[in-house]
Amino acid sequence: MLALTAVEGCAARAISKAGRLFGGGEPETIMESDVAAPPEMESRHALGIDNQGDTLVGGRFTFRGPLEETDAFAQEITERYTVRGWSVVRSQVDPVQGTLVFRKDTREVEVLFHSNALNPAMAQATVTVRRLSPSPAQAGASGVGGGAA
Repeated sequence: MLALTAVEGCAARAISKAGRLFGGGEPETIMESDVAAPPEMESRHALGIDNQGDTLVGGRFTFRGPLEETDAFAQEITERYTVRGWSVVRSQVDPVQGTLVFRKDTREVEVLFHSNALNPAMAQATVTVRRLSPSPAQAGASGVGGGAA
């Protein structure tokens, strides 16, 4: 049995909610949200989780697992996001690493991944979810920002 500290226990519960704790079935999404998890990778660490109601609006999630071809990996991640209504903002992939950025509503997700030439089964991916700042036009349209009425 694995002994966990209180901090590790909190992270383990967050990862477990995503469908895994050091193994198990591959989750399609992170924390039962519309944020896609990297294919065939295991959750390793979660930090700064922020929800707004049932919507995941913040957090950094680290994964480890197999990654042999970065182009195919990027294509599968992109498909996982676009099928959930996300738009591709940036896609930059080379034979060793990649950066993908997706947007939906007032959120942005950045997926960074790195292959591991010595051990392809231990590649790493980091998924960062963040809220976007509203543009000045959006802030004015929502009534935020004051001014005389």
